Amino acid sequence: MEQQIVNGIPLEHRYLGKLTLSSGFVVACDPLLGLHDALPFTRKVPTGEYPVYMVLSGSGNHRKNTLIKLELSDKRAVRWELAMVPGQSSGHSYIADVYYGFTVDAGIGCICDAHTQKHYNSYLERFFKDNPNGNIYDSLFASAFARNGIEENHSFNFYLPARPQQNVIMFHTGYGDGIYPAYWGLSEEGDVCSFVIDFMVL
Repeated sequence: MEQQIVNGIPLEHRYLGKLTLSSGFVVACDPLLGLHDALPFTRKVPTGEYPVYMVLSGSGNHRKNTLIKLELSDKRAVRWELAMVPGQSSGHSYIADVYYGFTVDAGIGCICDAHTQKHYNSYLERFFKDNPNGNIYDSLFASAFARNGIEENHSFNFYLPARPQQNVIMFHTGYGDGIYPAYWGLSEEGDVCSFVIDFMVL
């Protein structure tokens, strides 16, 4: 059973859908600014479809998106490992108040598979070729976020039109712009059982 209250703050667990991992490498970034060149995390997980949840904290109009959790197995995480991309080292993850994480400049983050990332980028190239003055958020994502959102706690499961088996799960990020770390949850046996993005709300 997932926790319902932390430090007296109520939590809500919201199912966002299943994410297809066809390569086994996870990418997390700002989908409007960083998906074209974001590096996948170095750990490889088994391919498949896995449920994704958003954890919100607070109540009423004060709820905030707090965590994104990708469940990779039904095992429980007993320790956490910082998720890193190539070129990063655990010995240099915190230096002068700077920590590893992905940058958000548009208030939106996403997770997807590394294969999906390539096809998403090709899709955007075609979109801008056909709409040189277009705005991808206003044209494609804004209405979907509004349909799926409650107050500011929006999310959107975007399936590539030409490849509906591949998807990008997008979400508003806690307090908006910032740098957000991600972690691998490891079971008692040392197996990866989850992937979590921390919006540093709690």
